[in-house]
Amino acid sequence: MVEERKKTELFHWILRVPKDQAAFLYFQLEANEGLCFYSTLDKSLKEPFRDIEIFSPEELEPEMRHFIASIQQEVSPIILLEEKIPDSKEAMNQFSKGGKKRLLGN
Repeated sequence: MVEERKKTELFHWILRVPKDQAAFLYFQLEANEGLCFYSTLDKSLKEPFRDIEIFSPEELEPEMRHFIASIQQEVSPIILLEEKIPDSKEAMNQFSKGGKKRLLGN
């Protein structure tokens, strides 16, 4: 008997942070490796802010929320988008808003 695999979802956020706070956020995301995939949206590169796209497995959503809450003193992100999407390469590419890093080899 073949066991059916449970379909999972990804948590998809876009955060806007002031440009001078972005480096700290990037540093913290790198320090918490495995929490999410993230990318800076191209359209924000010439702005006084950075829009950062984040994909994380739904089971890590509580940790991601805790992470955002824990950096509130140093970084004041505005959540521009918060949604759940299917966990697949196709969905990530479909829902991606055009970050600097192409997702999964695209």
